[in-house]
Amino acid sequence: MDKLEAVQRVLRFSESMRNWCEKEKKVFFDDFDDGNVMNYDEGGHGHLADIILAKGIEEGFIDEEDLD
Repeated sequence: MDKLEAVQRVLRFSESMRNWCEKEKKVFFDDFDDGNVMNYDEGGHGHLADIILAKGIEEGFIDEEDLD
């Protein structure tokens, strides 16, 4: 699965990550797209997406070997 799909899966199933993104980072599910999950510059969500993926793997919502 690609990075965007994995981020969306984690946010869909992990209430704790979804709440953290919305309340702490002010970033919502619809704010992620193909371009900004790979963008590590200001205005992109690359670093945030990496945190979401790491937490998703830790919580068992995705498997690291499933990522492209």
